[in-house]
Amino acid sequence: MSPPSFGLVLQPHEPVETLVQVARDAEELGYRDLWITDDRLQKDVFVVLAAIAVATAELRLGPGVTNPFSRHPALVATAIATIDELSGGRAVLGLGAGGTNHRALGVRRRAPVTAVAEAIELVRGLLAGRELTLEGGVVRAEDARLDFTPRRPSIPIHVGARAPRMLELAGELADGAIVGNVASPEGWSYALQRIAAGAARSGRAVEDLSLTAWVYCSVADDSDAALGALRPLVATSLATSRSALATLGLEPPPEYLRRMDARGWSLERDAVAWAGEAVPAETLRWFGLGGTPAECARSLGELLARFPAISSVAIVPAAPHGAGVADVARRFIAEVVPLALREGARA
Repeated sequence: MSPPSFGLVLQPHEPVETLVQVARDAEELGYRDLWITDDRLQKDVFVVLAAIAVATAELRLGPGVTNPFSRHPALVATAIATIDELSGGRAVLGLGAGGTNHRALGVRRRAPVTAVAEAIELVRGLLAGRELTLEGGVVRAEDARLDFTPRRPSIPIHVGARAPRMLELAGELADGAIVGNVASPEGWSYALQRIAAGAARSGRAVEDLSLTAWVYCSVADDSDAALGALRPLVATSLATSRSALATLGLEPPPEYLRRMDARGWSLERDAVAWAGEAVPAETLRWFGLGGTPAECARSLGELLARFPAISSVAIVPAAPHGAGVADVARRFIAEVVPLALREGARA
């Protein structure tokens, strides 16, 4: 198989001008995909994507990932079609069940697999120019039809998943699966089994899907500093994926559980930062690539060698103290990737 492409995930905390410049730099560095998170009450994902769309020429662009609870799927369809028009046909829709902004919106996240399946049905139908009435278990629409003709009648939909039923849904219905924040071979082995089971239900094989390894990444000359930058991100993932961890072969650290219990499982930054201090290095590396360029390359090379079906690797950069997201993005593509591809070729 050909080597995977590489993508960059940006969290829209910085000024939009800064995010646009990082995206431009990523394109020049050779990144193929640019994802913007849709989380908490961050800057609006589609506004940021629009700014990046008009400032770049080749990057594939999409929300990574939006969800049918905080955004009605009909509005997701209009937004992604607009980004596709602005970008000249480079849009990709990352869709999942979300997990960290629902409390602020007063939204109850129920039947997530059903919600995502119904969202896929509605988005695809609207992009294809159909008028739909949907009385789903979660998603509802009445005589919905886009008031414009999309540039493309079909935009790729990639489902972000880590829990077993959502992985199966990705295999069954989506164009691609984003295996979220899993960097361990054990976790990927399980994820592929579930994706394959879903694909089989629709008469497909895993090879028919685009598979993205979505991993946290921190690169530094000081391994401990790099791992430290991963702690709050991993602490958040441990909390939002509690129900799926056992099936993926991961047990949350006891001290982490104690600290999260003490904070009422709050996902506020100070709470997850404190809990993250109790997460050991092996757990951090289960979720992401952290350490020196050589250490990150060994982990990534092993993953790519064992799972050649991975078609893309998207990094969520975590910057150690004194560095920035752009530094991590540059060091990953310039230092980690060449080493990892050589490691994978030798494995």
